[in-house]
Amino acid sequence: MKRYRISAFLCLFLSTSCWAMNNDTNQPIYISSDNQALNMKDNVVTFTGNVVLRQGSIDIRANKVIVTRPNSKSSKEVIEAFGEPATFHQIMQNGKPIDGSALKMRYDTAIEFLKMTNNAELIQEGSEIKGNVITYNISEQKLIAEGGKNKRVTTILQPNQFNQKKK
Repeated sequence: MKRYRISAFLCLFLSTSCWAMNNDTNQPIYISSDNQALNMKDNVVTFTGNVVLRQGSIDIRANKVIVTRPNSKSSKEVIEAFGEPATFHQIMQNGKPIDGSALKMRYDTAIEFLKMTNNAELIQEGSEIKGNVITYNISEQKLIAEGGKNKRVTTILQPNQFNQKKK
């Protein structure tokens, strides 16, 4: 039953041909913060204090962001954001926004994989999904939401999304 509800939700919630704007991940990453610390040996940059990260239509706000480039010659990064909560906003291919929040977000640009943990939430056009952990494989367009100890996944679907699919 849980898989059926998640599948039904995903068909409506992520029904665009592509989750993100086509060129978002090919854009430069701009980060502003109160402080920055660079560990050149390990290729790790830590940003703290009112961190704002922008890449194309992606906008992430957090208390702390850690960017790791596993191989100094690679242009692929692992981005971790922490906040109370950390938030993101993105414009979808169809022009509609999607918003999310969690205490921790981890995005691996090499494999286009997002993991949101601790009070994770995604909202699009008034419909939402909440859980302890939400993972999204962007290239495969597969989302999984998990509850936690004594906590279930909650999904709210707006009637207008059902009506739009029937047309």
